[in-house]
Amino acid sequence: MSHRFFLALSAGLLLTVLPVAAGHTGHPAPAARTSTAAVRALGAQVVAVPPVITETSAFVSLHNPGARPAVLSGVQTPLAAHSMLMLTGRDRQGLSGMRSVARLSVPARGTLKMGPDGTHIMLMGLKRPLKVGERLTLTLSFVGGQTLKVQATVRRP
Repeated sequence: MSHRFFLALSAGLLLTVLPVAAGHTGHPAPAARTSTAAVRALGAQVVAVPPVITETSAFVSLHNPGARPAVLSGVQTPLAAHSMLMLTGRDRQGLSGMRSVARLSVPARGTLKMGPDGTHIMLMGLKRPLKVGERLTLTLSFVGGQTLKVQATVRRP
């Protein structure tokens, strides 16, 4: 991977920490037309980045009142070429870093709360600059074929 990619990814990670540090938690985002009625999305937001950055982070809390875990397997939006499900954590040497994962589990009768210090969604290859306050549609895909459309608000870092 190129030095430019890591620079952009590092800048994006830094920009994802700022909203949480500033206390921006977002407002509940309604789920629109879902075939997975059990899982609900709350507080969906996307971090605004400078126009030269083509990657950003998205966060959402997913609540699953069901008796079985729901497994998130992907996210799509028309404004990004692709997305990745990510985990932020520390390695054996204590260094913080991110890694892509194929799936994220929403526990039965529980909540998966995404944030810059843990799980999040990376939107890669943004097709245009994002405007603070605009709402993006994110389509979350779950194992089993269910989908959940979520409106995420673009927030200042």
